[in-house]
Amino acid sequence: MQEKIDEERRRYVELLQKSVEVIVEKLRDKVERISLIGSYPSRADLFTDLDVLIVMRTEKNFLERVREIYSLLSLPVDADIICYTPEEFEKMNNSSFLKKALENEVVLYERFSQRR
Repeated sequence: MQEKIDEERRRYVELLQKSVEVIVEKLRDKVERISLIGSYPSRADLFTDLDVLIVMRTEKNFLERVREIYSLLSLPVDADIICYTPEEFEKMNNSSFLKKALENEVVLYERFSQRR
């Protein structure tokens, strides 16, 4: 029984990693920045999802842009995607939510190498 659980865990962790690769591959030419927040960077397991923070230049409202990203990616794992414009990201920079989220962030892609 434990072997079966271990195998499921291994397969799911592989799906998580492949999903991260897909996110970067499909979005890097469309966005300013992609990062992982939440538990995945420190603990990939059967109960882990991907929490993805994206910064993208767009005129679309929040729901439209997130819907577009979900449909573009079609990931085989659970993912929570937050997508801000650069201006929204800058405004949110001092919020407790974003400060906490960025504490253990793993930047996957950034158009410019200069960080905040």
